[in-house]
Amino acid sequence: MTAPAAAAPRVYWLTEEFFPPERGGTGVIASRLAQGLAKRGVSIQVITRQTLPPSLEREVVGNVGIRRIPPPGRLKGVGWRALPAMFSYMLRITFLLITEWRQYDVVMVSGMKIIPIAAVPICRLLRKPCVVRVESPFEIVEPISSESLGMMNKARGRILAGALKMFQRRAITRAHCVVAISDDIANLLKRFEPPLSRILNIPNAADLELYEPIPGDEREQLRKRLGFPVGSTIALYVGRLSRAKGLMMLLEAWRTVTATHPSALLVMVGSGKGSWDDCEGEIVEYVRGHDLKAHVTLTGQSDRVHEYLQAADVFVSPSDYEGFSLTLVEALGCAIPVVTTAVGAAPQIIRDGVSGFLCPPKDVEALRAAIELALQRRTSWSSIGRLGREAVAAFDIPNVVERYMELLRQLHG
Repeated sequence: MTAPAAAAPRVYWLTEEFFPPERGGTGVIASRLAQGLAKRGVSIQVITRQTLPPSLEREVVGNVGIRRIPPPGRLKGVGWRALPAMFSYMLRITFLLITEWRQYDVVMVSGMKIIPIAAVPICRLLRKPCVVRVESPFEIVEPISSESLGMMNKARGRILAGALKMFQRRAITRAHCVVAISDDIANLLKRFEPPLSRILNIPNAADLELYEPIPGDEREQLRKRLGFPVGSTIALYVGRLSRAKGLMMLLEAWRTVTATHPSALLVMVGSGKGSWDDCEGEIVEYVRGHDLKAHVTLTGQSDRVHEYLQAADVFVSPSDYEGFSLTLVEALGCAIPVVTTAVGAAPQIIRDGVSGFLCPPKDVEALRAAIELALQRRTSWSSIGRLGREAVAAFDIPNVVERYMELLRQLHG
């Protein structure tokens, strides 16, 4: 039962990215959860970093107030240049939390890289509950990205990384609660010394009313509208066109697959623009250089991702790592077979060969074999897809929002 609006807490949600306009997984999930909680009567004020190019400093989207503060742009993969911006951002957060302490009851933080270092101590001082969502295992094992470290003096970079890791861990062990979005993250958090006071496993939320299978006749019409060639077998990738997503490995595997499956077409939906490890240009060159134009199509960014998933035959996710992999859940929601590396939440969701196909990351031959197996199991696609959708039913937005409502009731009393 929904708690009365009068009893609902006032929440400040701190995140480095938020949708709109940011489309990264962290920003999209923060938006879904914030909007879901607001509909349940929770007062939500989002404080996020300004985008580049700049967006409105203040606006209301749905029932959620959004405030964007400097500095703009991305901090990942820029080396020492990130330090002034990072300290500026933490100081601004500290100032807001102290000066506006009467305006919130609970603080939610997306990510453990920078924000908790400022937010957790202030919340402790003011006796306000602070919840930290860990968005990726790499937030735990890489306090500074390897790309940034590569741009730094090695010795000084290691010293900075060690200090940052110490501050991050000190902050997160003092948070009132830490949310792990996958078993992989939860297992890493359990190794912390001193141990965390409370770890909750709450997955990311997917809109399974939007991402759902459609009848066969509608699906055929959709394939025509999307321009899929008649008789083609469509393998779909959706996401950033970045190196960390394993896309160059996917193309290498796909080149071999098309030799035995001449009707196979890989459709890649997304863009590398704005990504610290953009590989869109490399993809275009690889396709041209290996004469794959008939077997690989790049659509660019799209607002119709659910339609591509509903119309595709197989979904492929070759990522080197994932915090959760929301698009994977959305693909399973559309009841199509998925081939994915065993990262993020994939191993806890998918039964290999039953509700999808798993392979180890960074292994091109294993990926090729998994794609081949999926294509060979065409007669089982319907049952595999049905089991996949059943496996993600608990990740529907209302179910996940209710988990957060329960947490807020406990914290707010």
